[in-house]
Amino acid sequence: MSIRSLIFSMLFIVVVSLSGWSQTQYDSTQSTWDLNFGMDIVSRYIWRGQEYGHSPSIQPEITTSWKGFTLGAWGAYKLNGEGMQETDFYLSKTVGPVTIAVWDYWTFQDTLAMDFMDFDKKTTAHVFEIQALIEGGESIPFNFLGSYLFYGSDTTRSLYFELQYVNQFKDIDFMAFAGYSPKGNYYSSQEGFVNIGLTLSRDIKVTDTWEIPLSMSLIYNPDIKSMYLVAAISL
Repeated sequence: MSIRSLIFSMLFIVVVSLSGWSQTQYDSTQSTWDLNFGMDIVSRYIWRGQEYGHSPSIQPEITTSWKGFTLGAWGAYKLNGEGMQETDFYLSKTVGPVTIAVWDYWTFQDTLAMDFMDFDKKTTAHVFEIQALIEGGESIPFNFLGSYLFYGSDTTRSLYFELQYVNQFKDIDFMAFAGYSPKGNYYSSQEGFVNIGLTLSRDIKVTDTWEIPLSMSLIYNPDIKSMYLVAAISL
């Protein structure tokens, strides 16, 4: 299948999903500003089957939302040792079950002088992505994610698709996922699955008024034959 056919397939799925869902199932018309911030602490930073940092990671985030638009800043910083760090920005829009987002991923070496404002395609450390997430909601327990890295240090313009199955068992949220890269070298040197696993999450009660979200992810990357068990808490 050509790249054009894959992109058209993604757009077709978005249109079909929008036409088949009632707006009452999702509220993306909030007319007031909403400002939030939070932080995750993870035992390992694993993203789409790739390990970054080889260390526990602290991952702060700031978001502001209005009428279905969200502007956010997200980072990943090693808790020990030298290496690559990450500061990202994104803008997303939610319409019904579909969220379209544009991400700017910027990684930098913490021991070297790096220029965040370097966007030259020959020297930049930025990677720009457009992605679409389709959520099935309560009636359809599946989500679909499509991603295209369209500019920046990934000159191979990689594609990534992920199918997710979501459910709940008593007080535990369950998500199984399978991620596939059909093009590019960002995730793998060849076409194939790069991210297969499951995530279990629940709230741990600390006091009568305070609960901490805890998650465990078992992740296997068939391309490099690596297995990870990752714990994360959110504050």
